[in-house]
Amino acid sequence: MARKLRASRDGWRERAADKQQEIKRLRGTVRDLTNSREQWKERAKELQEKVQALKQVHAACQEPCATWLFWGG
Repeated sequence: MARKLRASRDGWRERAADKQQEIKRLRGTVRDLTNSREQWKERAKELQEKVQALKQVHAACQEPCATWLFWGG
């Protein structure tokens, strides 16, 4: 009887340790994904601001701007 209880306890401990490792791994994944998402949000915000600035420049031009057509060299 004691052998069964010991085996059951050891199995429980092993499963609990495995679950804790999985939780730790998943927390790292969540952290990494959260950081990545924040970086992409910031990038999208920067690009949106750039688009708005370009729209304003374009709206200010009554005719096609030579600076838009000439890339220099």
